[in-house]
Amino acid sequence: MKDSQNRNKIKRIRKYINRRNALYSFIQRILIQIKSFDQLFVIIIAMIIGVVSGYGAAGFRYLIDFFRTISWGDGSFVEIIKTTPYYLKIGIPVIGGVIVALFVNRFAPEAKGHGVPEVIDAVATKNGYIRMRVVLVKAVASALSIGSGASVGREGPIVQIGSAFGSSVGQLFQVSTRRMKTFIGCGAAAGIAATFNAPIAGAIFASEVILGDFSVAAIGPIIIASVFGTVISRSLYGDFPAFIPPVYTLHSPFEIVFYIILGIITGLAGWLFVKTLYFSEDVFENLKLSIGVKAAIGGALLGLLAMFIPETLGVGYDSMDRVLSGNMPYFLAGALLFGKIFATSISLGSGASGGIFAPSLFMGSMLGGTLGSIFHTMYPELTSSSGAYALVGMAAMVAATTHAPITAILIIFEMTSEYSVILPLMITSIVATVITTRMLDGNIYTIKLKRRGVDIHGGTAINILDQLKVDKIKQHLLEIIQDDATLEELLERMSTSSQSVYYVCDSDKKLSGIITQGMVRRFLNRMEDIPKEAIVRDISNTHFPKIKDHVPVHEVLQLMLEADMLAIPVVDDQGVLTGQVLRQDILREYQEMLIQSQSAGYLASSMKFIHKYYHEKTEVIPGFLMARINTPTEFVDQSFRTLKIRSKYNVDVLLVRKSKNGRFIDIMPKPNTIIGLEDQLLIFGKKEDVESICQIS
Repeated sequence: MKDSQNRNKIKRIRKYINRRNALYSFIQRILIQIKSFDQLFVIIIAMIIGVVSGYGAAGFRYLIDFFRTISWGDGSFVEIIKTTPYYLKIGIPVIGGVIVALFVNRFAPEAKGHGVPEVIDAVATKNGYIRMRVVLVKAVASALSIGSGASVGREGPIVQIGSAFGSSVGQLFQVSTRRMKTFIGCGAAAGIAATFNAPIAGAIFASEVILGDFSVAAIGPIIIASVFGTVISRSLYGDFPAFIPPVYTLHSPFEIVFYIILGIITGLAGWLFVKTLYFSEDVFENLKLSIGVKAAIGGALLGLLAMFIPETLGVGYDSMDRVLSGNMPYFLAGALLFGKIFATSISLGSGASGGIFAPSLFMGSMLGGTLGSIFHTMYPELTSSSGAYALVGMAAMVAATTHAPITAILIIFEMTSEYSVILPLMITSIVATVITTRMLDGNIYTIKLKRRGVDIHGGTAINILDQLKVDKIKQHLLEIIQDDATLEELLERMSTSSQSVYYVCDSDKKLSGIITQGMVRRFLNRMEDIPKEAIVRDISNTHFPKIKDHVPVHEVLQLMLEADMLAIPVVDDQGVLTGQVLRQDILREYQEMLIQSQSAGYLASSMKFIHKYYHEKTEVIPGFLMARINTPTEFVDQSFRTLKIRSKYNVDVLLVRKSKNGRFIDIMPKPNTIIGLEDQLLIFGKKEDVESICQIS
């Protein structure tokens, strides 16, 4: 009886799914027709992304105000914190931090932190794939973090939200990887433009920081999205500058010297901020405590700081307005600089969700205000007011942390609509960028990725190479000769071997030198000059690079190229020879993995509409189908080598989609790949063969 009910339930589910499948197919046909008008399609999608991102930015601001009102009440944020009892100053950040940490960890771990590195990572290593779930989780988590007092900004989350929407649109239309990345840039540009009322800076930020691509094909749609994001923002909030700039004039050509000094000191402050931020992340990461407890500790530290410097909590726009107007004492501005560095580092390190753009603006304004007050007090006839230095400091700090001086200059220029300050903006931002590029191995975004092992500047090549392992491509069959062997023994060995490299080892098998056939040929031309008692040790090359198993493969290849070697020896910690790596093996494995990576990215777009209770089939050429199926029961926990799917079912498995921690990972099938219960397979074959395998439950 129970089995009959279950069968009827499954039939009803399948009937419903088949109807939904028909609807999806109808929608897909419409989308394909829209896509056929290529340039028009891109322009329309860029407009849509810009509009949605603009409204998303507005909705996110509303959400922040909502959580802030619930947490602290209405009124001036700083004034409210000053009058709030100490137990609430500590308690509210603690409660908010714990909720955010648990919420993010449960639903979308990539929503943790400042957001932009995750977008850059998606562009560099994931073919632009970002889960749509990130939009909701990031919005709620970041709004709650900022609303409860975390010292983070709203720009990073808006970039991630807009980029996630752009990626989702690309996935819906199953566009190419290049176009997917462009759509991500559209979302990021529109988000920044809508936030700061800065369409040019939004477009440049997306091109300079997110994509690293200024080609016409990429920047055209990005500019369109940025314009529409700005239009939405201005329709909702009016066309007003984000900050009211101070009156500025260049009092003397010698004043440029003071701005250069500001640039140097801002570069050092940017270095301090980046180092403190990642030191804080390491400290919290190494604590043997639960996520919730770490968040509670971070919230408590923020509350304690708020008891002395309440201005460090939240985004801090009120304090920036105050220092720009020249109404903040220099000693308070200096204290807020270091307080903000500490507060932002603690917030992000303990698990808060939010950006670093606004904190960078805050720090730069405080540093500029402090130095400007000192300069103006010492040389009033040569310098402008402290507010002018605060304004320039904002751009310099953004440039120092992001290594994006063009974005920094344009964003301050557009945020203030003040052109007269452009000269000090340019010189100070460039000087600050030069300082931090010399002191840091990447900007504040890419350093986070490098800590995960992702080198976006190396491009696809390095990221693919570093998936290789030395011990996988290492050869163990070597030509080894003892260091006390005679030259006659060496020549005899070489006459019967096809190897071109001989490794010289002592009695303990420790590598001491190498000999190549080219070296021996040179010695043969002057044998009369070589003593008869000479041994292998005397003619071997003792100055050569050697590696260990843990060395990244891209570094191995670099060593080979620098030393002009076709093979490089591998040794253990005691110097004992364990194998060799050949350049041709690295290049062969790289080529194979590159093809697989590109194929997986292309085929993964065909896995978009997969549902649990039905198989979707598409006729790619007459008589042949591509189908996306759930794993048949008899395939579970078996390898492709064991199943022999091609010979048994006459179909090819092109791709395997595995579920891991709520996320999908697409891999190319290999003989030893084990098929899991929740895996999904992309198969290809003749129509009757595909239909047959789809009948397997």
